[in-house]
Amino acid sequence: MKQSITLKYLKQLLKHLQYYNDMAPFPVYDTEYVEEVKNKIKEMKDKNKEYDELPVVACRHCKSLHVVSDELDNAICMRCGSVNELQEFENIYKYKEFKKNKHFNLEIKKNE
Repeated sequence: MKQSITLKYLKQLLKHLQYYNDMAPFPVYDTEYVEEVKNKIKEMKDKNKEYDELPVVACRHCKSLHVVSDELDNAICMRCGSVNELQEFENIYKYKEFKKNKHFNLEIKKNE
């Protein structure tokens, strides 16, 4: 069975979150957030829905997908802390293409 890119990304994210929470004397990342990621992975495994074709939002500044909503519906980036600064992509493939091209363009500018 082909594993979706979104599911792979969530598994990598969970591994990252758990590693740093285990290494620090106090959890670096909110334990409720870690549980939400675990639950989302379980939910995605149980359903046969194609998540890779759904729209994706990323932080406008750091381009991270680690964005959560608080009780007031503010979108907060868990990596840089920006609030309600989002960029929407058509699907996960467009996001990955953007990230790939962005890094490529930065390398070209540095070499010039």
